[in-house]
Amino acid sequence: MRILCMIPAMSGPGGAERAMSYIVTHLAQRHDVALLTLERPGVASFYCLPDSVQLFQLGKLGSHGAGRLFRVLSRPWAIRRVVRAWPSDVILSFMDTMNVTALLSCVGLGIPIIVSERNDPALHRIGHAKEIVRNRLYPMARLVVVQTPRVGRYFSHSLQAKLRIIPNPVPIAGVRAHPERPNSEGRLRIVAVGRLEPHKGLDRLIEAFAQLAKEYPDWDLRIIGEGSQRPWLEVLIQTHRLDARVQLPGIINDIPAELCASNLIAFPSRYEGFPNALAEGLAAGLPAIGLKGVSGVEDLIVDGKTGILVDDETVTLTGALSRLMADAELRRSFGEAARKHVLQWASENVLQLWETVLTDVAIAWHGPEKNEA
Repeated sequence: MRILCMIPAMSGPGGAERAMSYIVTHLAQRHDVALLTLERPGVASFYCLPDSVQLFQLGKLGSHGAGRLFRVLSRPWAIRRVVRAWPSDVILSFMDTMNVTALLSCVGLGIPIIVSERNDPALHRIGHAKEIVRNRLYPMARLVVVQTPRVGRYFSHSLQAKLRIIPNPVPIAGVRAHPERPNSEGRLRIVAVGRLEPHKGLDRLIEAFAQLAKEYPDWDLRIIGEGSQRPWLEVLIQTHRLDARVQLPGIINDIPAELCASNLIAFPSRYEGFPNALAEGLAAGLPAIGLKGVSGVEDLIVDGKTGILVDDETVTLTGALSRLMADAELRRSFGEAARKHVLQWASENVLQLWETVLTDVAIAWHGPEKNEA
């Protein structure tokens, strides 16, 4: 079977990019797989991809003003040329605007398209006009894949029959954290992983930690990631005189090592799809704190069992942090439960779901001969 996957970019460390790398790597073991991005040719993927995967980089990302407008308007024609040059049995597209572009590009080509939302569209807004276009075009897709039931409820009743729920694959850690133990220097650590953007709530995390810093002098906070909010977060850290206690190391490749060196993962994001960083923290055996009513977070954190769910307020976040920082045994028990809880999303199970969905769509569209690799 020939499968063409599409995503805007693979050069960043985001969750969608990571999930796509897992899917492509799994599929390439038994199928002919190509990956299309809008990046300029030669840009390296942040995550490893198999050598057997053919890469199409269209150079249609970025720029400003008239140049950007030209690139956006020319995307459908560029994609259509690739689809014709590399005939596939099924197309898988990731992320909202890419999904819309993929559906527009392939009108009349007779190839079934599966689109996948990677965020919660009820909260991650892409603009009124784009949302109207998305709602009009998604019925053209063969299937619409979402990561959680909460996201699925966003879409209209007429689209429900085409919905499939497939969460992100969670690699089960070969090594594990010991959340009850301080490190060799006698210190303990809260870790947060994510883009430094407003909706991630990291400013509120710093404020909450600042209120507890004197009470828990042996604790530190480490926020891994990069983004536009770095200057503001640095100001917060300096204002609270926490330069020695709060670190912003930027993007780090070895996230498992960072998780295993931590005692607690905080995830105050205001909206998500199905967050990889949180899932991997739980898989490493870390207790977690997150916000109520957030897609993926509410699935991963079982309140009072694998962690604590709180309202989007600094005072409740502070209280939850204090509760876990003060109780080593609670951290240990939550961490043990977390490792067991995420086994249901183990990579091999989720990736097989993806392969089954793609194969079923190809067979239904082309006939049973497409079941052959």
